[in-house]
Amino acid sequence: MWRCPLCQHPLSQQGRSWSCSNRHTFDEAKSGYLNLLPVQQKKSKQPGDDKTMLNARRRFHDASGYAPLMAALVEQIKQYVHSASPVHLFDAGCGEGSYLGFIANALTHEGYTVSAAGSDIAKHAVDIAAKRYKQCRFAVASSVKLPLSDASQHVVLQVFAPGNDNEYQRIIAEGGLLITVDPAANHLWSIKQAIYDTPRPHEVSFNEKTGFTKLASQRVTFTVALAPPALRQALLEMTPYYWRLPKDKADETFAGINSVEADFAVHIWQRLAH
Repeated sequence: MWRCPLCQHPLSQQGRSWSCSNRHTFDEAKSGYLNLLPVQQKKSKQPGDDKTMLNARRRFHDASGYAPLMAALVEQIKQYVHSASPVHLFDAGCGEGSYLGFIANALTHEGYTVSAAGSDIAKHAVDIAAKRYKQCRFAVASSVKLPLSDASQHVVLQVFAPGNDNEYQRIIAEGGLLITVDPAANHLWSIKQAIYDTPRPHEVSFNEKTGFTKLASQRVTFTVALAPPALRQALLEMTPYYWRLPKDKADETFAGINSVEADFAVHIWQRLAH
């Protein structure tokens, strides 16, 4: 499945090492992930989300904060993917792995044979994902140059992450799905109202994707109860809004928010014949 980020040749596994025909070798980290992000593809020393935001995201998802969205994604996959065939599932920009882990487990319990993997540019994200979801494979990698073989994936997720349509066109097999998730108009509206005098709804625009046809669009909306202070703090710390204010000011601004709107735009695309 993995391919070399230096020469794009397939990687084969020998124990805890992976290598290509050009003898480029990559060793698995202790937690089991591969680092397939060459230095020349890094734009900073530690690219991606920082540890504080990632740890907050893990705490929030452990409390099932966005479980209705994850369940909706499972239902969409079940609608378009038959359980009789093995499913290669990939999360491009997987963060700390909660979406991939939830969906892979749910599909397995529904009788699917799932081979799940994900990548993220943030090393800490991939490390904590690999420690938690041992049934999945993970790699540190650029979303612009995914370390995957051509036409190797049946379902690719892009959840709140930057993506590359050319790469999706390359890695998704004919008939396979690309599922994108973005904030919709009213997402986290109460938090935005607390910060801005004139908050603006999210604007989500979707262009046609070369090589794909759109199968469906879905709006997933629900309310997240934030009564436990720890849950509210986790949600705040995983969003950029909290970090735009000094900590004491942020804590004061958000102290009275006990619930928040979750509002998402989900789009399902199908890969056309090559």
